[in-house]
Amino acid sequence: MTAMNETRNLIVPKEAAKTRSRHGAPGRRVGWLHFVLVPLSVLWLVPIIMVIGLSMMPPNNPGTQFFGIFPEEFSIKNYFTIWAQNPILLHLLNSLLITVPSVLLVCVLGSMTAFALARLRVPLKALIFGILILALILPMSSIVVATFRILQSMQLYNNLLGLVLVYTALGLPFAVIIIRTSYLAIPLETYEAARLDGASSWQIFWRIYLPLGKPALAVVAVWQTMMSWNDFLLPLVTLGDNALKPLTLVPLAYRGMYLSQPGALFAILVLISIPVVLLFLFIQKYLVNGLSGAIK
Repeated sequence: MTAMNETRNLIVPKEAAKTRSRHGAPGRRVGWLHFVLVPLSVLWLVPIIMVIGLSMMPPNNPGTQFFGIFPEEFSIKNYFTIWAQNPILLHLLNSLLITVPSVLLVCVLGSMTAFALARLRVPLKALIFGILILALILPMSSIVVATFRILQSMQLYNNLLGLVLVYTALGLPFAVIIIRTSYLAIPLETYEAARLDGASSWQIFWRIYLPLGKPALAVVAVWQTMMSWNDFLLPLVTLGDNALKPLTLVPLAYRGMYLSQPGALFAILVLISIPVVLLFLFIQKYLVNGLSGAIK
């Protein structure tokens, strides 16, 4: 027995050494990964640094330095300028009234539809799922005219409610696919055990699947927030009243007479980006877990 144990102890390190030599040391792989990712990260940060830097360009000195990334002088006057020239709080409120309801509707309706497609007996389930996948391929620019006509016929043109419904319809295919993938990762035995205990479909969804699907909901919430908050084309086409325009349409005011104030234009772009960045930082953990679950 002693000889067999000694032989086994000698064999295991050899096999481990072969495995390490075949796949490479973990530390070496991480080192090469950082060697590639650090330059890419710096490259991705250049436009962000440029926008933030040029937003601090003084109105009386629009000169730049270091390949046009930084201004020659730094000032925060542009932020006071855009605040004085535009009703920022009104536009911010309009953006919130568009984004928040659309995110809530997409998360609620998407999670319910995903549960039905994942665990319930739904007629033509494969056809419905195929249509959802095809809806992701459809570019937004191809439906602008049809959306405009539909909103006009429904008396929802120049109305924030109409824009909320459009964003909800556009976000549901992605939401259903992502959340359904996370629900399918939950063992079927969990659903069957809850059924044997007498739980209804609604109780199983509300008490089991919805709490376990929080990472996927975080992915959907960030995606829908970015689409609703950052969109420029649909608000431009469907909203004609200046009092209803969201924050993303404010840069249009700097095309003509304010073209001599490029710093103010970059300042409003920074202001538009802040809420999405804060949301990403707040739910970053759930976002990473949701994406990893969706990939699996």
